[in-house]
Amino acid sequence: MISCIIVDDDLVALNLVKHFVTNTDGLNLLQAFTDSVEAANFIRKNHAIIDLIFLDVEMPNLTGIEMLASVKDFPPVILISSKEKYAIQAFDHRVLHYLLKPLEYSKFLKAIERVFVERMAETNQLDYLFVKENGLLTKVGYKDILYFEALGDYVKVHTKDKAHVVNSTMKSIEDKLRMNQHFIRVHRSYHINLTYLQSFDSEIAIISNKTIPIGSKYRSELQNRLMVI
Repeated sequence: MISCIIVDDDLVALNLVKHFVTNTDGLNLLQAFTDSVEAANFIRKNHAIIDLIFLDVEMPNLTGIEMLASVKDFPPVILISSKEKYAIQAFDHRVLHYLLKPLEYSKFLKAIERVFVERMAETNQLDYLFVKENGLLTKVGYKDILYFEALGDYVKVHTKDKAHVVNSTMKSIEDKLRMNQHFIRVHRSYHINLTYLQSFDSEIAIISNKTIPIGSKYRSELQNRLMVI
């Protein structure tokens, strides 16, 4: 069940989205707001229980885009607008979908399907993997992995206790870690666990006292993923 709220100062649009939500299996409406400031305060206090927000763009006092920028840990969003011009700004804030008014149920369902798919992927994400080494499959928890290191046709899986050498590619490792927010690729030869990141600059990262190079093409993504002040 996906718990959601609706924020739209247009009562006609708000009531239509409420109708869509209440008639769609798997959705649970927590609350609906016509006041964006009131909604922002609600989100700040309750973001942990909100799975999805249907958010209008053009609202008085605080626009949808301003809300996205001002609220920390903003839940996933489906942005709603009567104008296409906000789409680029919307996806800069990594919204899940962009719905244009007048709203249609078929397009609403398409947006919801994407939410369900992403939610299912997160739910099915295992917290371990098996590494095959010398014909033996060994279970390794993601929480125990410091980093992955590419070695030609092999990958070295460095854990807190030992290192496993497996016949794999870094691309294959990256595909397996795509939904795991703890890992990020920082170099063509390295994929690190952010849990163990001690410090970094524009050139190197320190993982459990090991110096890892940072490739220029991966630098901005690393900085964007971390809270840098």
